[in-house]
Amino acid sequence: MTINFFLQSSDFGGAEQFANDLVLAIANQNHQVALYTSNSHLLSGLRKKEKVSLHKIPIYLDFSGNYKGLIKSFCLAPFAIFAYLKIFKKISQSAGKQIVLYSGFSEKIIPGRLAKLFNLPIYFIEYGPLEPLFSKLCGIPKILYSLNKSIAKQVIIPSNNTKVALKNVFEDKKMVLIPCGTLPVNTIYKKHNDKIISVISRLEKGKGQDLVIKAFYLVQKQIKNLELQIIGEGSFYDELKKIAKTNKQIKFLKYVANKQKLLEKSDLIICPSVWPLEGFGLTIIEAMALGKPIIAFNRAPGNEILIDQKNALLAKDGNYFDLAKKIIELLKNKKLQKKLSHNAHETFIKKYEINAIAQKYLSLFEN
Repeated sequence: MTINFFLQSSDFGGAEQFANDLVLAIANQNHQVALYTSNSHLLSGLRKKEKVSLHKIPIYLDFSGNYKGLIKSFCLAPFAIFAYLKIFKKISQSAGKQIVLYSGFSEKIIPGRLAKLFNLPIYFIEYGPLEPLFSKLCGIPKILYSLNKSIAKQVIIPSNNTKVALKNVFEDKKMVLIPCGTLPVNTIYKKHNDKIISVISRLEKGKGQDLVIKAFYLVQKQIKNLELQIIGEGSFYDELKKIAKTNKQIKFLKYVANKQKLLEKSDLIICPSVWPLEGFGLTIIEAMALGKPIIAFNRAPGNEILIDQKNALLAKDGNYFDLAKKIIELLKNKKLQKKLSHNAHETFIKKYEINAIAQKYLSLFEN
């Protein structure tokens, strides 16, 4: 069986990291994977992997960004149709069972419909709510998606939060809940004397870094020599720098090739997203894999993974005062740190290890 995975994206966030890990896990279970992507990080990172064939998406379509991208995509549509017809013809003529898996939004429009012409089984991954995309650009993305959603045999969703959000888009029986996963690590949590708090995510409004910075100022009044690491890149950077002012204990590290080493040195990891499009929260399970103490806001989908006082601390949704309170509580309580760390790692092993997640994907495709 060959999994033909299509993913259009220009940045590198949770969806792209999960795609990277899932592709490798499927390949390690003796299945071929063909990754069609526009993402330079994925192309460079997977270039030398066996059983993974890489293909750069010939034409980048963007039906859900802005009007400029939408008009450009309509203009490029005839060329995209020609390019994708060649791709799907080649896939349909390949030996063995061929599966087409779409991860992003725009490839479910023109490429999605074309794959159906060759009787290829098509699956969608939908990470989060679609309504914020549907309401953009005078509802054109919603119209385009509605015309093509029926081509999917099944829609893979990572959380109940996403399932509820999509109940008016897909029938319940068409959605299959398979959580995201990540790679296990050899190093689990060890207490350090560095007093480092880390946040890792795209720098985008709604991801919550601004709330963490505001909380950090409150925490500094009680705990000295503390450092906040904000790891990631994005359009929210300039605004975050303004909020951080000249605080020398707030470090912006942008893109980091080996984020694991940074996270290993962290005393705790904050997952502060309040983004309405959030479908899962990969940074949560990455922290769990390391056995790190975690603080997040008490909102879906994070609270499907995290249980307050058991494997994390959950602050009131969007409340940076309560977030500061939880940070201080955790930093001052070593016994609680140890308990949350142990339980977080145990939860990861039982539910979110990538090889088990990959097997669930393969079982779905095989059946």
